[in-house]
Amino acid sequence: MEFPSFSDIWDSIVDEFEYFISFEWFGDMFEFIAGMFENMSEFSIPGTLYGIVLVVLVYLFKNQVFVLVKSPFLQIPFYFAAFGMGYLAGKRIWE
Repeated sequence: MEFPSFSDIWDSIVDEFEYFISFEWFGDMFEFIAGMFENMSEFSIPGTLYGIVLVVLVYLFKNQVFVLVKSPFLQIPFYFAAFGMGYLAGKRIWE
């Protein structure tokens, strides 16, 4: 295994800094987010598992998550949002 030289590492750092300064990542971010919603008609088992795990984590840490919101009726939308975010993340990661 060959290790990269210092100049290669420095060139990589400079390239990433130039990418950040040029704001090209802003357009790439929109493409990434739009790509998360592709093939939404297909059911994703990993996405469902991620969604369930995220809801369970929110429930386990509800005293830390819901510091300002004490009403259970106001917490319900947050659980749905947590499942949706977990589903999209799991679908994007595994498919």
